[in-house]
Amino acid sequence: MTARRHPPVKLTVISATSHQLYSGMVPGYLSGRYTEEEISVELAPLIERSGGTLVAERAVAVDTRGREVTLASGSRIGYDLISFNIGSRTAGERTRGVAEHAAVVKPMHHAVELRRRIAELAVKPVARVGDEIVGRRAVVVGAGAAGVEVACAIATALDRERPRAVEEDSVTLLDEGERILPGYSARFHDLARTAVEHRGIDIRTRARVTAVGADQVSIEALGRAGSLPSDLTVWLTGAAAPPLFTDDGGMNLPRDERGFLLVDESLRSPTDPRVFGAGDCVTPAHDLGTPKAGVYAVREAPVLWQSLLAALGARREPPRYEPQASFLSILNTGDGKALLRWKGFVSHSHWAWALKDRIDRRFIAKYR
Repeated sequence: MTARRHPPVKLTVISATSHQLYSGMVPGYLSGRYTEEEISVELAPLIERSGGTLVAERAVAVDTRGREVTLASGSRIGYDLISFNIGSRTAGERTRGVAEHAAVVKPMHHAVELRRRIAELAVKPVARVGDEIVGRRAVVVGAGAAGVEVACAIATALDRERPRAVEEDSVTLLDEGERILPGYSARFHDLARTAVEHRGIDIRTRARVTAVGADQVSIEALGRAGSLPSDLTVWLTGAAAPPLFTDDGGMNLPRDERGFLLVDESLRSPTDPRVFGAGDCVTPAHDLGTPKAGVYAVREAPVLWQSLLAALGARREPPRYEPQASFLSILNTGDGKALLRWKGFVSHSHWAWALKDRIDRRFIAKYR
């Protein structure tokens, strides 16, 4: 959100945190390349420049009939128009042991805790148990773009602390699918797999995690049960609808089969003209397959702004949102290189990382 003029309304922004971490730079933050300050945006100054007020609390319920939001403290805030931009949670979080033992990134402020745990793992000394040497062991569950970047970030953090890793150190990337990076081309997949394995990361596909413990991950692979030792398990298994939509929060609005809020071409609820939304938490009803990715949220933002203006009477007709057919994808592999995909072109190179770093720094600078 940038500072923009709007009709004379009372603008209130409810956020569980007073600052926002930029997801595109989180893998670099986890590996130690960026500081928290470099990837953070303080919300209050940004909102104040737009003539609004920040309420730094978590919303726990929304009464769409009474047009009221209930906060974790029990206080309530009324609204005439409301827009949901609350992102998503991680799928499968109710798998046994995940809540107690696994680290997550979503909501994004959890990245701070994950970095702390990575730092603790990095300084863990090599141990000897009888005749067995025990090194540092991390498991990343979910081999989409986020999983690949986080696995590489962990490998970088471990290498930085102890460049000459012992054989017993391990970073494992697990997925129950047939391959890593589903949805990407076979050419990009092959390039990415080579890059990941070159980092010393073990890739295991067709492996379903059934439970997470304090020091191991239980899996089923090829019809057989087994386990992997793990000092740090990171859960990155795709997007799930936020609890505000799926729990008994009082909302009575159409949602898709996964619980995400449905919106029309103007990013408005098809049944409640006072409700809008953008980003991962919504699904366009006219394109149910729209990916849950930040690049789509960025394109939705101007449409949302114009739709809100139309609802306030500041313009005649709301615009129409059409998801882009393709987008530039750059994944940080943590070794001074990045994997790049643009239409039919792919690369794993230093220049791709330099491009990503430049794009990310320019993007976050706009909100300072």
